[in-house]
Amino acid sequence: MQNAAARTGDAQVKDIAGADAFSGALRNKDRKYPDRGDPRWRQGMIFPKVTPGFTLSAGESVFTIGSCFARNVEKALLDRGLAVPTAHFTAPNEEAPGQPNRVLNQYNPGTMLQCVRSIDAPVDRKGLYPVADGQVLDCLLATGSRPVSAIRGLERRQQIRDLYASGLGNSGIVVVTLGLVEAWYDRDAEVYLNEAPSRKLLTAHPDRFLFRQLNMSQCQDLVFDMLDHLVAGGRRKVVLTVSPVPLQVTFAGGDATIRNAYSKSVLRVVAELAATEFPQVDYFPSYEIITTLGLTGYGEDNVHVRPAIVDEVIGYMTSCYVA
Repeated sequence: MQNAAARTGDAQVKDIAGADAFSGALRNKDRKYPDRGDPRWRQGMIFPKVTPGFTLSAGESVFTIGSCFARNVEKALLDRGLAVPTAHFTAPNEEAPGQPNRVLNQYNPGTMLQCVRSIDAPVDRKGLYPVADGQVLDCLLATGSRPVSAIRGLERRQQIRDLYASGLGNSGIVVVTLGLVEAWYDRDAEVYLNEAPSRKLLTAHPDRFLFRQLNMSQCQDLVFDMLDHLVAGGRRKVVLTVSPVPLQVTFAGGDATIRNAYSKSVLRVVAELAATEFPQVDYFPSYEIITTLGLTGYGEDNVHVRPAIVDEVIGYMTSCYVA
């Protein structure tokens, strides 16, 4: 693993001689922001030119990590003949209503890193908090604060740990959709949480839990650590993207719209640094494509991207990457 201290944003700054910058721009056919006569603009969206650093083969296994946008990506990949291990995971609807694999949603870089690291360690009880009648809440998962029995809590964790171990073991490509930088942290267990602790738990343990709005260096350390694990030994390539799905509620204060802009900006910069730092990592601009369409690309909640738009964007991604 590389020294995180040596991987600062400043290290990525590259000065270019003025004449070289000018001649390079002249050679770049995509240097101008596209108007509506540009072939990159179609159906109300801008599709930036993508130059893949690697390719996917038809039928290849692709592992997905991320928020609800990752679930949308899975369907689009399946429709195009790729194997997607996470798409076949199911949990009972009463445990996590919605898509059968919704419980796999991971929103912040801290919990994504923990999932990747989990394949090298036995399942433990960190982030499992007791509630009434011997049940527990698993704040490492996206359950909507729905409790299960303590036995089921550990069983489900084992199933997800096994999914990561086998899925990553069989996949040469990983798609990571970075979601947001607002996170809760359990200081006693030393883990990031995927869901906020309950008010009752916060009241009972006022010094145990922290809300953390990750800054760029914190976010970069977590994302780079995750990528170190994913590409170790040269076994995997990563397509890194930023989810266009905004945060629904902010704990950082102020307007959620402004907090969302900060969150996406930090993630976008970190993704750029990662794609520069790691030869095995590509950045794909799903965030840029979908946001050029404006709110017409979203459902009535202005949060979830319309399925047809996701299909169009991931179709573009697969057209770029599938050989």
